[in-house]
Amino acid sequence: MQPHRRRGSGPRRAAAGGQRMAGRNQSSNAFGFGLADDILRAVRGAGDWKQLRAITRDFSDEIRCRHFALVTHEDLRTPGPGAVDLRDYAAGAERRIIGECRYRRDPVMRGCLFADSAFLWSELRDIIMLDHHDRIALELGQREGLNEGITVPCGKLGHRLGSCTFAGFKSSRMAQLALAPAQMFGVFAFQRARRLAGLQALGPPPRLAPRYRDCVVLAGQGLRNKLIAGRLGLSEDTVESYLRDARRLFDARDRTELVAAALLAGEITLDELRR
Repeated sequence: MQPHRRRGSGPRRAAAGGQRMAGRNQSSNAFGFGLADDILRAVRGAGDWKQLRAITRDFSDEIRCRHFALVTHEDLRTPGPGAVDLRDYAAGAERRIIGECRYRRDPVMRGCLFADSAFLWSELRDIIMLDHHDRIALELGQREGLNEGITVPCGKLGHRLGSCTFAGFKSSRMAQLALAPAQMFGVFAFQRARRLAGLQALGPPPRLAPRYRDCVVLAGQGLRNKLIAGRLGLSEDTVESYLRDARRLFDARDRTELVAAALLAGEITLDELRR
């Protein structure tokens, strides 16, 4: 892990291709089209982990933030294929979350399960229910300089959830101003990190024909084939055939796997599974 370089301690770190990100002498709150273009070009041009780290450090300095972490939410002591682990973070928080494998219990990572875009840590109580352990974790982070942060949930169909976090802002106002730029940077940087980790893009998800989809929805509601047949005006054999073909399409072993796969593929929604 690279030691943190404070602002003003040397020249700004160059981004990919020898060009500085946001090298237009913009003020800290002037996040316009120029900076957006700089971010996109720099991130997409990162050819290796060293370049992506330098770009992320440069962006963190631009928004006046001390720490960053791009990670998949898994046991990073023994990371699996396609894992992302790029961080310059507070030592105590790394020890608790990574070293002691408490990522599932971490309130910020739990917040990613329910947030649909970048969120401020000060908004966590509006996203999840914070208990005594969560408050202790946040207080310990504050003692380590993690006073306010921004976390961008980064999901990909069929793969572990990840996130891009910036923490340790100089002021709450700076964090609020950085929320939108952090969302943009986080999405593209994590996308690039997954590619660097060797994760290949998945093909388009399977698509169910309308009658097959109806059968999967009713099966997800817990109806047996006879009831599904009566509801849809089909024979019981036809329903069994449709569900069998749907399982083959999603490579599912049983109804439970079929419904879960259809949910993940966006073919059906949770609302439809309520009777």
